[in-house]
Amino acid sequence: MSKPGLAARQTAAILLTRIIDDGRGLDGLFDSRHGPSQLRNLSDVDRSLVRAIVTTALRHRGEIEFALAKALDRKTPKNARQLLHTLHIAVAQILFMDVPDSAAVDLAVSALRDDKRSVRFSGLANAVLRRIGREKDKLFEQLNDDETALLNMGPWLKKRARTDYGKARLAAIANQHMLEPVLDLSVRSDPGSWAEKLGGIHLFGNSIRINAPGRIEKWAGYEDGSWWVQDAAASLPVQLFGNLEGKSALDLCAAPGGKTAQLVLAGARVTALEKSEPRLQRLKTNLERLKFQADCVRADMMDWEPSELFDAVLLDAPCSSTGTIRRHPDVQWTKSPQIIEQLAELQYQMVLRASQFLKPGGTLVFANCSLDRAEGEDVYSRVLASTDDLQPAPISSDEVFGQDEFTNRQGTVRTLPCHLQSPGEQGSNGDVSPSMTGLDGFFCARFTRQT
Repeated sequence: MSKPGLAARQTAAILLTRIIDDGRGLDGLFDSRHGPSQLRNLSDVDRSLVRAIVTTALRHRGEIEFALAKALDRKTPKNARQLLHTLHIAVAQILFMDVPDSAAVDLAVSALRDDKRSVRFSGLANAVLRRIGREKDKLFEQLNDDETALLNMGPWLKKRARTDYGKARLAAIANQHMLEPVLDLSVRSDPGSWAEKLGGIHLFGNSIRINAPGRIEKWAGYEDGSWWVQDAAASLPVQLFGNLEGKSALDLCAAPGGKTAQLVLAGARVTALEKSEPRLQRLKTNLERLKFQADCVRADMMDWEPSELFDAVLLDAPCSSTGTIRRHPDVQWTKSPQIIEQLAELQYQMVLRASQFLKPGGTLVFANCSLDRAEGEDVYSRVLASTDDLQPAPISSDEVFGQDEFTNRQGTVRTLPCHLQSPGEQGSNGDVSPSMTGLDGFFCARFTRQT
């Protein structure tokens, strides 16, 4: 019989391998059908532990590499990937989690001894991890907060973000990535009342922010469909359509359905398009809980032909998701500049295709959750330069609830993780904790179709 907790640590190392070496996403690995069998065999408690360990190892990856470099006399062999990932899992627990050092060391050594390929490294791991445990209070004493945070940003992302936003904003973004975010909700109505009821704060519009324990299914309003989970930044694109009462609206790439719900709530007649059958089912389930009606269609937007044109079209396009690193720290370790360039080309083609679904005089909003200008501002400029069918419809700060930092000279919306440092009414008094600040990085642009 294996030691308690050993299977969870071994599984965590497997997941880290899949993410770092194979480019797999953490959410996909936790899918009950496609994840590793070792994960499916764990209890719910151990599955939660695995996710916490892996997320911590990814969020603090640079610091962990820094600590290992100090503790190791020489680099690990290139083919010793199991050793390296096991060390990362153990150091994450020693430095950043409420786990006794002795337990983290013992389980890491046991995991290596349990693997024929890695048993020869068990003594090395024992020595290295014990040294890190002894010296952990001094490991980062020569680094300031910015330098520490920047250690944890992937080199390629750091280079591109500094080019796009400058040194100061780069550091601010990196620091925000180190704060595990709380939960944002979009409510049907009366956001101030719901914020008070759920013990949170009202951000803007219908967005509230909650920092509460327990499963959200048990929170007030869940069963009644009074709210849905949606980052505040993701709630902005629908706001840009203005009055939608009685108008026809098309939501492309619609799952999981937060923006579809907003469109329905705004009074539009909504068609929600989704290419993936599992994601379409998730969309339908979410709308059913909210008691919202929409025409849900499974189709690839690049091939689909509608029976009528629409007053409003929303394209929240596939992207690198680098704006969501606060919530998904695996993103920066699974993406690359090459992937971003491929996605930017896809987004450009999708915007042009989406414009064909618009009535003359209709409005198209293009959005995604990437931090990279190549997937946002550059796509917008390229579209305007390549077609006369679409005209710019600049966005003012009044249309995003007076948040001046969200808009730019281009007339588009660009939110950054380091924005919203004084959220809600409490924020103006300076008594909101750092965990309640920030939001996802998001890009939004608006076009109108020529009559």
